[in-house]
Amino acid sequence: MIQGTGKMIIGDIVRIKGNFQVQHAKELGLVWPEVYGQIGVIVALAKRLHIPAAKVMVLGEVAEFDLDELETVNESR
Repeated sequence: MIQGTGKMIIGDIVRIKGNFQVQHAKELGLVWPEVYGQIGVIVALAKRLHIPAAKVMVLGEVAEFDLDELETVNESR
């Protein structure tokens, strides 16, 4: 995260917290439930339908999450 801006950057360590819609979509089989609460590293920034997102290396795989699903644990800079 760039200090004072609230923006996440590549290299930030994050916890995947999910959001209300995703956390309650388990019964639809639309989520990867093992990932919530896990720690990962941002490896790229992206956008999904104009929503800021990040590609995160977590549990040995790269997955894409909306930024509101992530919580910064440690800032890389």
